[in-house]
Amino acid sequence: MGLTGRRVAGATVAIALTMPALVACTTGNHHDTATESCLNAPSTPTMKIALNTIHANVWNAGGKAGQAASVASQLTWRGVHVIDTGNDPKGGQPPKHAEIRYGANGKQIALTLAQQIKDAKLEQDDRTNPSVDVVIGEKFALVPVPPPKPSKVTVNVLNAFVIPGTAGQLSALLTKRGFHVAKVGNTSDFYPDHAVIIRYGTQGEPAARRAALQFKDVRMLNDHRKGTKVDVVIGSKWKDSAIVPVAKATVPPKSPSPTSSKCATTPTASSSS
Repeated sequence: MGLTGRRVAGATVAIALTMPALVACTTGNHHDTATESCLNAPSTPTMKIALNTIHANVWNAGGKAGQAASVASQLTWRGVHVIDTGNDPKGGQPPKHAEIRYGANGKQIALTLAQQIKDAKLEQDDRTNPSVDVVIGEKFALVPVPPPKPSKVTVNVLNAFVIPGTAGQLSALLTKRGFHVAKVGNTSDFYPDHAVIIRYGTQGEPAARRAALQFKDVRMLNDHRKGTKVDVVIGSKWKDSAIVPVAKATVPPKSPSPTSSKCATTPTASSSS
């Protein structure tokens, strides 16, 4: 290879080593092509910003009626300060999933909030304050909050089973596993089809998932209560074998990524001289 060829090859290597990884979408024909949806997918924030320092408006732009208020409540539970809710004042074409609008100094705030929302796209506008807008699309969804540790979960243990004393025994087991048991007793409710029924409100859904990990044959029942307290109700199909061994019960379920799963990081190919 001549000197010119070596220089070209060397330059190729240098460029390949210094270029960042390309974001690409994998398609069914096994060819990687960079699409607009992948290029617009939020990256990971480079600054640590606490959710309780973020101030956001929540606008409905194609979601169900009342969804802005519901999403605002859920973001508030996560620590975000919600300024206002309502229909999107900007109008126009709604996002498919979600859009986060931010000003010149708010990108890291927007990226942090995007970690809580599935498939959110970011859009910079001309605002001068650090607030952001969360715009709800038709397929809006929040990333599930990981279930808290048992020590952060408060449960009532209620017996809808025929054998007396079962609630007390189960209460002792849950206490041993670290749960805080607030109440032990009976209930006249009838659940003939499951061993355990976990009753909870929307705010308590992460805690309910932690409680449900302790059992097999579980029915999850959102009864729209306020707060995070959970009922563990012993149903008609209860057996001692419904208890999951503690080693398996402590494994946290996987939460989906806040960004699109269709996007993958593909390193640039390099050449050698």
